[in-house]
Parts: sequence; structure tokens; C-alpha cells
Amino acid sequence: MPSPASPKQIPANVLATGHVTSLSRAVLKRDRSVPVPASVGHALRTSGFARGLPRGSVCAVTGVAPVGFAAVLLVEANRAGSWVAWCSGVTPNVRALHDVGWRADRLVCINPQREWLACMGACIGQFELVVTQVPSGVSAADVRRMAAMVARGNGVVVLLVPHGVSSVSADFEFRVERCEWPTSNTGHLSTQVLHVVLGGRRIAEPRAFEVALGVP
Repeated sequence: MPSPASPKQIPANVLATGHVTSLSRAVLKRDRSVPVPASVGHALRTSGFARGLPRGSVCAVTGVAPVGFAAVLLVEANRAGSWVAWCSGVTPNVRALHDVGWRADRLVCINPQREWLACMGACIGQFELVVTQVPSGVSAADVRRMAAMVARGNGVVVLLVPHGVSSVSADFEFRVERCEWPTSNTGHLSTQVLHVVLGGRRIAEPRAFEVALGVP
């Protein structure tokens, strides 16, 4: 299980140029987008985006299950070899990520403590994918600075926005409006279905779609 690390304590073998950075560049030569599950990809295609999440973009995930949807949103990229930096004071449930299909050996958990912007600056450009939650007290100006870093880079940042908290302006916003647990013919819970609406600055018209999570 990955252990949290401060920005100054990120293992050298993870941030070494020959390790993560070279992997990122190799992927970028082949594709300018991050792969996503089929249902998410369909919603993006109907909004004018041919393949996955465009690199250099910020995605906000909000609603009733932001962490669960973020796990699904990035699972294809993680399984394909992308490294993920989870930059948050709250460590993710690695077992739950594994159950969804993540490769935990490509996940690094980093506790930004009071240096959120500095931590994000260290992660953006070194990791293809960064998941974070903006701590209370961080100014809107710092969030804009972070977004500018992402726009100049080649990765994707996913912002987790807790339910009931005002969302931030982002290129793409995935709002989980409700969750359902349909029962199988045997009467047992089989999958969790997330009802999601895709919006954001780069989406002209909101798109509704569903994502199913299997129960192991």
C-alpha cells in the first residue's frame, strides 16, 4: 500500500527523469488524450471530443460520490500504465481502488499539508494524472495558478469536490446526481449505478450518462 509523503519527501525513484517522466513522454507521443471507460467516452464524443480526456485539462468531480466516480474515471488510464499522484490530506482506500481495477503500484499518495500549491506544482508535469481536493483556506487565485500549470502541461488534474461544497470552474465537470443499487434476479445487490451529468467550460450542452460499478 502506498504511504503518504510530503512534497519534499516524494521518493527519488518515482520522480526520477528516467522513470515517471520518460513514461509520460512516451505515452504523449502516441496519444493526446487520457483513456476513459466506454460510457464516459461516449458522453465526451457526443460533446465533440474524439478520444478520452484532453491532456492539459482540469476535471471537477462533484455530487454524491466524487471519489467513487474519480476511481472509475481514471481506471482505464491507470491500468494502461499511467502513474497517479493522489495529492490530498485524506488517503484513498487502496483496497477499494484495487477492487475497481486500479494498479496500486502506479499510485503515489502525497499529503500536501499546508503546501498545496507547491505540492501540485511538483506533481503536475511529473505525473500524468493528479487527483486532489482543494483544502479550505486555499485562495481562488491559487486554484487559478494550478489550472494554468495544468494547461501548460500534458497531464490531467481531477479535483474532488465534496457534496454540498460549491464546485470550481473547470474544463470538465462530472456531477454525480444519484446512486442506485439495482438487485439481481436472486435478490442480491450486484452493481452500483452512478447517474452523472457532464458539464464544464468546454461542454456546450450538459450530457447525462450512467456508470455501473461491479461489486466484487
